[in-house]
Amino acid sequence: MSTSDYVHSFTVRGIYQVKFLLGEGATGSVWEAFNILTGLRVAIKTQPIPVDPALPPILPYEVKVYDLLRGSEGIPSIHWSGIDGNQQVMVMDLLSPNLNGLRRVCRGTLSLRTICMLAEQMLARIQFIHSRGIISGDIKPHNFALGSYDKTRTLHLFDFSHAQLFINPSTGEHIPFSTTRITTGTIRYASVAAHKGHEVSRRDDIESLLYTLLELYHGRLPWHNLSKRRDGLFDDHIAGMKEGTEFRDFLSRSLPEFRSFHAHCMSLSYGQTPDYALLRGLFRERMGKEGWQYDWIFDWENGSSTEKGTLVPDDYVFDLRFVERRALYPS
Repeated sequence: MSTSDYVHSFTVRGIYQVKFLLGEGATGSVWEAFNILTGLRVAIKTQPIPVDPALPPILPYEVKVYDLLRGSEGIPSIHWSGIDGNQQVMVMDLLSPNLNGLRRVCRGTLSLRTICMLAEQMLARIQFIHSRGIISGDIKPHNFALGSYDKTRTLHLFDFSHAQLFINPSTGEHIPFSTTRITTGTIRYASVAAHKGHEVSRRDDIESLLYTLLELYHGRLPWHNLSKRRDGLFDDHIAGMKEGTEFRDFLSRSLPEFRSFHAHCMSLSYGQTPDYALLRGLFRERMGKEGWQYDWIFDWENGSSTEKGTLVPDDYVFDLRFVERRALYPS
């Protein structure tokens, strides 16, 4: 039985009262909670202490990454971390639903206007963590979310369980290239280099961002169904699709901004600094051409601004063009 099969209520340090499970994955479970003294709503990430002491502690590692990034806009703050009972615990800012969930609210796709505004903030977050010598290693829609309280217009980047330093703190030099790395992160958004077991660098975060933006705009990537399977052969097939004609054909039917973005990704060598300003400029230019303003009002807030509307009843647009046809008894 998983933790999602029952209501599980507990406190952390006698201060934070857990309300319910938000989600769980390979690196731990995330809960919504509140401070019983102040009422502040928070998120709590927990992970059982490994039975084998030789296993690396993932959550304390992630806390150290947050320490290196603390104080910046768009990075959640850590309120407390440590051991509580038999769990490693991290108490952090509670965020709004992630971009993958908000895409679903918007019936599978986001408008170009929302994509342009999101790209502005996503690039800023990625450029910041790179400036601290860190790469995410797991850029995807699920790891971006707007804040809560007074930060509902600020996009946050979170979950640094796959993050790593690309600068050696002892020498100040970029880590050397290698071809013996174990693939980590999420296969659907992983870079081609990550698929091949190559050491990753800043360019790989940027490539993953391209796949993220394409999925948010188009609703799915060409390898969507394959990425649901847990099999090395399918992983190799996905890598081939990303390098091959399937993806090039997909890009040819997409927007010129995405084609230019991809061209810049492919021009970067290992260890080379991405041109963040160039990439931001692609979307800023489109905003200017269309006469759009950076008002940070996104599709999920104003369903009338999109053709489909949203899943919110008042904004829902019933039209058979937007209904996905499926067989009654699919094979």
